[in-house]
Amino acid sequence: ISINGGKMTALVGQSGSGKSTLLNLIPRIYDPIAGTINIDGKNIKNVNLKSLRKEISIVDQNVTLFDDTIFNNIKYAKPNASEEEIYKSAEQSMCLDFIEKLENKYQTMIGENGLRLSGGEKQRLSIARAFLKQSKIILLDEATSSLDSETEEKIQKAIEELIHNKTTIVIAHRLSTILNSDRIYVMEKGKVLDYGKHDELLIKSNAYKNFYEK
Repeated sequence: ISINGGKMTALVGQSGSGKSTLLNLIPRIYDPIAGTINIDGKNIKNVNLKSLRKEISIVDQNVTLFDDTIFNNIKYAKPNASEEEIYKSAEQSMCLDFIEKLENKYQTMIGENGLRLSGGEKQRLSIARAFLKQSKIILLDEATSSLDSETEEKIQKAIEELIHNKTTIVIAHRLSTILNSDRIYVMEKGKVLDYGKHDELLIKSNAYKNFYEK
């Protein structure tokens, strides 16, 4: 697999095809058993883990939140951030919508793992962290299927702004994401079956055509 910098690459395939595993190899949550992952020609196994992860933001449904304030939960992504930076990240990620309605605003305690927040609110906090971190690589599992359409639209808008000119690798669940991708990899049982742009794949890949039609 070859991924272009500053562009969006999509991974598509049935559940269990290896998309999430592949995404987890990039920040070295797992290391590969064979083969290497290189970023800018460097094997990531030879790079300091902290410096590697500093350049990567992950946005997915399983955001880890702490029993602390909203302010501190955003700040977690960049401990030396100024108040102004944190407020700006909250605004960019559409978090202001719900923060303004809370009694203690940014100082609201959110409970263990964000107990007091909805799924969409948690996801927007995850996006706020990514805005604050300003990393060069964004890993995105955009599983927004459990959200209502209004919330999903807000999250999509925030994500579009976040990934602009960033190297983005996305597990695509939405057709719009697939269509906008620079390159699409079709995966099955841990292997890459095919790759290309949407129009090419419709012609040459039955697996992709089936996936698209579904």
